[in-house]
Amino acid sequence: MSVPICLRAANRVGREAYGFCSALWAARSVFSGGYWCGGGLPCLCLSFSSFYRRAKCFPPCQCGISVENKCASVGYEDLDGTVDYINRFTLEGGNPFLKHEKIHSLELMGAWRQFFAQVAYTYKKDPIMYIARPSGNDGEVKLVTKDNLAEVQGLQAFVGGQFKAGIWQPRVNVGIMKQWLTIDYSDARKSMGKPVALVQLQNAIHLPYDIWMNVDRQWMSAGNDDNTYQEQSSYLNAKLYKAFFNNRFSLTLEANDIFNKDNRDVRVMSKDVTIQRFSTISNRTFMLTLQYTFNATRDRYRGQGAGKNELNRF
Repeated sequence: MSVPICLRAANRVGREAYGFCSALWAARSVFSGGYWCGGGLPCLCLSFSSFYRRAKCFPPCQCGISVENKCASVGYEDLDGTVDYINRFTLEGGNPFLKHEKIHSLELMGAWRQFFAQVAYTYKKDPIMYIARPSGNDGEVKLVTKDNLAEVQGLQAFVGGQFKAGIWQPRVNVGIMKQWLTIDYSDARKSMGKPVALVQLQNAIHLPYDIWMNVDRQWMSAGNDDNTYQEQSSYLNAKLYKAFFNNRFSLTLEANDIFNKDNRDVRVMSKDVTIQRFSTISNRTFMLTLQYTFNATRDRYRGQGAGKNELNRF
């Protein structure tokens, strides 16, 4: 599950426009290369991505539309037919007949002053998910593998803003992610549509002696992702940064996941099998980084991107 925390409209190609709306149309066709499709046969996947329209209304306002049509290749480890022993009732292995996913997405973005909003709809055909199927004649032993389901639809909506109050510069992002998926589970049809909420609070504080302190907090609610149910999680990160000698030397002290709450217990559901996975790994880390930059001045021989002149034409 990917969580967007910034507005991609701010990075689109275009020139600042003033007054009434002006629009820029652009399209790009990208050849993604060869993939291995079902049956072990090589196939070609042509991806049409980053087809968007961007409108610049008034100077503080930006809005955009992004349409993407792409396919995600299957990982080689998922195609491996080797079967691993989990316990006397459960086996796990790959599926050499997996097909790649076809992903269609529509994204609407808008920004005004220090605020932004983003809504994205995604349709996946042949999504790859974990399933369980009988192994053997009696059906008591189950093989956990991956397979292509028919389809899944998802919707993501995010709003946020960044502010400044003296030495404190907070940034807030709030969002919700929901999918539409129904699976066969326990001799019935089960909806996997419980939404997941996300709240992010990022704080940057400019302390005396030019010391920066960052305190980031995130909370994610419990909900469904694919054919799994994931418990809630959260983390708290803190960092101190100080630069010396005209930014040649810097010292960074970091503490990540201070309360060790970023692990998510996952329950996989497929037909008559339920797999509960508990994460006991500690994500709490502490780091001290000392960095010295040689040749801090800008390289006079550094060139410009080959496409910069083409981009400026717009």
